[in-house]
Amino acid sequence: METYDLVVIGSGPAGQKAAIAAAKLGKRAAVVERRNMVGGVCINTGTVPSKTLREAVLYLTGLSQRELYGQSYQGEERHHRRRSVRAHDARDRQGDRRHPESARA
Repeated sequence: METYDLVVIGSGPAGQKAAIAAAKLGKRAAVVERRNMVGGVCINTGTVPSKTLREAVLYLTGLSQRELYGQSYQGEERHHRRRSVRAHDARDRQGDRRHPESARA
């Protein structure tokens, strides 16, 4: 049986900070999460994903309406494609961190 100095319930922002603070002090910490992804509701299904989607829609809507104001986005497709690839790469790297090694009781 493993022994820990601190058991944190929930892997949301507060739980992560508590576990990190304990580790920095040389303590052994375990984080207990009922879901198979860390980050809590805010990061995975709540505020952050919905705001990210909202910002993407606003950005893309603005691109399609530029010509109304005398600007065109012709020739910028390559820039936006590169930006999109970087965003997907960042998302994939973040996804790798969201599936930590887990133990089942």
